[in-house]
Amino acid sequence: MNSYKVDFLENELQPIPKPGEAMELSHTKQDLTKEAVSSDPLSTGYNSEDVDNILDVIKMDVDRLVIDPIFQKDEIKDDIIQILYNYDKFTPYKQGFHEICGLIYLELYRDNSNNDKIKIETFNIFTSLMLSVVPNFYIEDNLIGWCISIFNKYLKLTDSALYDFFIKTHKIESQIWLIRWVRLLFMRELGISNTVKILDMFLCFDYDISKLVPFVIIISLIKIKLRLVECEDNGEVLTLLLHYPHKEYSNEEIKELVDLSIKLHKAPENKLGEYGIALNKRFHKGINWEKMKDIDRVRMELRLQRKVRGMLKRK
Repeated sequence: MNSYKVDFLENELQPIPKPGEAMELSHTKQDLTKEAVSSDPLSTGYNSEDVDNILDVIKMDVDRLVIDPIFQKDEIKDDIIQILYNYDKFTPYKQGFHEICGLIYLELYRDNSNNDKIKIETFNIFTSLMLSVVPNFYIEDNLIGWCISIFNKYLKLTDSALYDFFIKTHKIESQIWLIRWVRLLFMRELGISNTVKILDMFLCFDYDISKLVPFVIIISLIKIKLRLVECEDNGEVLTLLLHYPHKEYSNEEIKELVDLSIKLHKAPENKLGEYGIALNKRFHKGINWEKMKDIDRVRMELRLQRKVRGMLKRK
């Protein structure tokens, strides 16, 4: 993670205000929201009874950062708090920012734990990354619009059977489950290690993450298509979507995922259907995907294959 669009110097970062010190914060809890929300780390605002100011929220979130034991160290906590406190002057802090920031810091720390520039490098990479993440995924109306006009559109063009399966058969609106995927950039669905590798490739090659995110998700869904087919109701489907069965990918598998995402992003829209069939063939061999226009036919095909295998075993 060494390519970014902003280049602040460390002496430009303001220190964390000491207790009782006057703070010149750009946004307080009252500015961020007028409605009470839960303390879920993906919520978009704060209950007015929860905190006195945004710095308190940041400190509370950083105290709950458990993605790695290094975040139990006070000096590292202070680095993350200072980064988020300064970033708040550009964009109002939202819960979830701390996990993305922590992920970047962790990767730089693992590269070189003695890096005396780790704080400002994390700030610059985080700020660059969030240029496209915040407008698309952390502003409620924009997120809903993105789910409907961007994600749904490309899912339908790439794999119409999956689109019908979610939207028509099980009546599951994309925004219900996508919020987990996009606000933390797959961290919970694909795992920390995979997410770091994916973001590293996106940032190093200066890709607009928001434009590739839908295709990363669509490819990931196609990979578990046969498991989705076996779901009996929308509860089972949602459980699978919210608890994606990931494994740690090799560097080759990460490159494949990123390359395929870029290929779909660059493809003419009238070719996405062909690419979708090719992806189904790639991940699920032995099925004639050209004829599988809906999930019911896929389910019937799988049952037939199981029946045939059972008969052959008995022989």
